[in-house]
Amino acid sequence: MALALVVGYRLFLGWVDDQMTPDAPAGDELEFTIVEGWSTNDVVASLGDAGVVDNPAMFRQWLRCPSAIRWLIDCPADVEYSFQAGEYVLQEHLGFEAVVALLDEGPLPEEVIRVTVPEGLTLEQMVDRLLSEMPLFDENELRAALVSDRLRWEYGTFEHRDRAVEGLLFPDTYQLDEATVGDELALILRMHQQFLRVVEQLDLVGRAAEFGLSPYEVVVLASLIEEEALLDGARPKISRVIHNRLASGWRLGIDASSRYAVGKTAGEPMTTEDLSVVSLWNTRVVLGLPPTPIAAPGRASLEAALAPVPGSWMYYVRTDEGGIPGAHTFATTATEFQAARRICVDKDLGCG
Repeated sequence: MALALVVGYRLFLGWVDDQMTPDAPAGDELEFTIVEGWSTNDVVASLGDAGVVDNPAMFRQWLRCPSAIRWLIDCPADVEYSFQAGEYVLQEHLGFEAVVALLDEGPLPEEVIRVTVPEGLTLEQMVDRLLSEMPLFDENELRAALVSDRLRWEYGTFEHRDRAVEGLLFPDTYQLDEATVGDELALILRMHQQFLRVVEQLDLVGRAAEFGLSPYEVVVLASLIEEEALLDGARPKISRVIHNRLASGWRLGIDASSRYAVGKTAGEPMTTEDLSVVSLWNTRVVLGLPPTPIAAPGRASLEAALAPVPGSWMYYVRTDEGGIPGAHTFATTATEFQAARRICVDKDLGCG
């Protein structure tokens, strides 16, 4: 009888330990909010609902008196554990001690401002946007941050110093707290680090060699896709046209590069002189890719640059094909292209 009790107690202790410290690794990160005025019971119940703790009832008892669970001793029922209200980042299936340690660190700093940098902005457009949305930013400090020696990508180029980080600041939404809301360099570094993170996730460096391109050239190509594609589904096809033209030694003839060369944005009318301006960035005039990106490509365009769909297309033109605004028609021959271009002209879609 005594042996059975000992074995049973050991099994019980093992089960308790499993509840307090799960054997499986912690799960996904999640945002967790403690609302002002919540009691300990409210916090514990919410932790259980969120999957942070697997046994909220045992966790509540453990908070009252950690030793009580293992040694089956009495513990005061009125002990209240205090947690600070606010936002936390926790994980699923945490052990009891790990949960308390994270909550004891206190909530995340209160968000002061959120700034969104959309895909397809040039460096100058980014400067304008950040200055308009970040009231504490100084233009001189921001421009100094853009040429900081701390912005480095080993595959990038510094031949054009004023455009060295063009395309290398990742478009995304960034949250700033009181400590960084007026720090221009801190935000620019975060944007560059996010670019490096996405590049690594896509294995851009490893995959670039498949196309005979340098990693930097892939980013340049992605920036062209970003500026030309109006629909996500068109990106891999536009990528294929660009790859096909490069392989055939054709000029790319991308209007977005001509706009960049003369400093005009999408929607601004282009003259014949604009389209024929002699510039390294005007792919209507020069062969190959521009020497730098012409905008900041997002993840979808970077992926499309590395994963063009199979096809023999050499041309594309916006026709709103199938009644879909922004849709392009892709063509293999000049005759097919001219027929599609007439549709573009007739619909006044920017081919006039």
